[in-house]
Amino acid sequence: MSHIPNSAMPHAGTRLNGVTAEPTLMERASQQAGRIAGLAREYPRATIAAGAAVAAGVAAAAAIPIARARRAGASSGAKAKAGSAKAGSAKN
Repeated sequence: MSHIPNSAMPHAGTRLNGVTAEPTLMERASQQAGRIAGLAREYPRATIAAGAAVAAGVAAAAAIPIARARRAGASSGAKAKAGSAKAGSAKN
């Protein structure tokens, strides 16, 4: 593999060499959290509404599998009861 000196391609230097080093993931997350906290202080009603929407979404996400399981259990249970009634009447 060939070696190209950094003087020929200064943009290919390491991140730490220049002042243009990008912030790390933790630094970006910290900055974003600060912005969100500032917006929450500036718009408290919108923050409450957003929190309620998130809570409703969490509740729906938890309730949907439970409702589907109940519906599946009820429909299979009804079939089993109907099948046992038919079997019982055939024996008589």
